[in-house]
Amino acid sequence: MQNSANQNIQINPFQWVTIYRAANSLEANIIKGLMQSENIACQIKGDMLQGAVGEIPYEQTQACLQVYAIKERHARQILVNYQQVKQSAPDWVCPNCNEHNGSAFEFCWSCETLRNDKSK
Repeated sequence: MQNSANQNIQINPFQWVTIYRAANSLEANIIKGLMQSENIACQIKGDMLQGAVGEIPYEQTQACLQVYAIKERHARQILVNYQQVKQSAPDWVCPNCNEHNGSAFEFCWSCETLRNDKSK
């Protein structure tokens, strides 16, 4: 008889696994778009609860990105690339309205002007 502690536990490949806790709903949706562009099915949990901060614990209001266990390795590689770009990309100022925009924005959040190389 084998010891049950030595047996490998089989994980359902189509079980949702949390791979990232986003700072806010916007960041969660940016990452969700990156996953979907690589044909990785994903879902965001908790993003609709952010308005309830203070009424319920903060941990329950975090936007958590989940993927199927079978795609976890690929999704984590995408996250590593995202975090490297996020750290190295500079913020930019809109040439049209002079609004400060974060590095993740390709369009000005204020006037929707497309980011260009001169604004970097």
